[in-house]
Amino acid sequence: MNKEEFDKIISLLQNPTRRKILEVLSQEEHYPLKLSRAIDTSQQAVSKHLDKMERHGIVISKVSKSERGGPPTRLYSLNREISVRIDIGPCLFQADVDELGSEDVKGYEDIEEKIELLKRDGDLESRRKLISEINEEMSRLETERLYMLKLKEIAMTHASEYIMKHFDDYRERSILYHVLNTGETDHRVIAKELGVREDEVLRLIKDMKGKTEIW
Repeated sequence: MNKEEFDKIISLLQNPTRRKILEVLSQEEHYPLKLSRAIDTSQQAVSKHLDKMERHGIVISKVSKSERGGPPTRLYSLNREISVRIDIGPCLFQADVDELGSEDVKGYEDIEEKIELLKRDGDLESRRKLISEINEEMSRLETERLYMLKLKEIAMTHASEYIMKHFDDYRERSILYHVLNTGETDHRVIAKELGVREDEVLRLIKDMKGKTEIW
């Protein structure tokens, strides 16, 4: 996902009312009036938030009959599956937004097989057990991820101390920080990601070759 799209999503999610709306919509689709009652916010405010999120594709709406037999109104539901992660610490910054569409998830065929089994064994208890197993595995993976993040932070801190000691030019240090964080060493890719001219990045890399074995 590009930076512009990432910034749009973060901007939308920073509002606590929108997050409450999304939480409710994650359970089932709602009318604006029903949503306003669920989160104890005016219908006018809820409608404004829904309009903004719909413009950015986070939610989608359709015209539907009113629950109380009144005139047709809009029924809202979630339209995207997104995972947002932001890691911040000394010598550590990483921000990612991933789409969870079936075409983007490795091994999705296995998920589809599990879904077919659930359809054949359709009671709530079987689903509860599966979700419980999923939660336990996700918790284990998150603990492992936090461990790796801490290890990365320590490694980056040691690397940063070395860089500060041996490289006086801030532009060189910026390139090195980027290389360490991403693993990317191609000067063309680095130039694009840092917004610097390719010839400038190439010149700085040549100046650094005597001080590092990266290139």
